[in-house]
Amino acid sequence: MQTDRLLILTVCLLLACKGTPGSSVADHKALAERFFRGVYGCEPSVVAELGTENVFITYPIIEELFGTPALRGRDKVEQFATGFCNRWKDAEVTIHEAVAEGDRVVLVWEFAARNVASGERRSWGGISLFRFDSAGRIVAEIGEESEPGPIGRLARSPAAGGQQ
Repeated sequence: MQTDRLLILTVCLLLACKGTPGSSVADHKALAERFFRGVYGCEPSVVAELGTENVFITYPIIEELFGTPALRGRDKVEQFATGFCNRWKDAEVTIHEAVAEGDRVVLVWEFAARNVASGERRSWGGISLFRFDSAGRIVAEIGEESEPGPIGRLARSPAAGGQQ
């Protein structure tokens, strides 16, 4: 009877902690991917769940669109994610590579979606660095994006056997 209760309690604790930020490299990789997919795939609630109070996102396009080099704070990042979702539909996020060391994760990614206003399907890619605090929460997403994305450029590279 005591063993059954302990087993039930253990399962409940594991379920309650599912998605709670961890501190291992594998946890960081999974959380960075989840955060990225959430922000750009229409789940802005991941910002509050996985980001610190002062989380920030910076890409070159941020300054072009918003006149500031970074979006700072959960509210701003959640507003951005909601606005992004309102602009792009049928999003496909592909993570080509995830590399982690210590409190940092680098994702090589590709994004494709349909622009709501024009109906045009577009794709681009990039490389993003995620930084975690000691509690395992995301502090920053720092990225570069391009069209085509990193994998598309690699396919065209003469060194990779691609065409110029």
